[in-house]
Amino acid sequence: MHSLALLVLLLADHDPSHWEMSCTEWNESRIEILSDQEFTADAKEYLIDYFYSKVPDKECKANIIGRK
Repeated sequence: MHSLALLVLLLADHDPSHWEMSCTEWNESRIEILSDQEFTADAKEYLIDYFYSKVPDKECKANIIGRK
């Protein structure tokens, strides 16, 4: 649910095709999306991939969730 709010805020303040998010923001959104039970697996994958396309740092890696 918070991911949707983030998306709405980003789109409201920016041209929809020209916005970016940092690697940290992407990882935070990714974790939130993965933990949201209302999204299907396909929807989660799509959102995570879409948000990653908005990260200019292509060396950005996903944080590991869970125990080390």
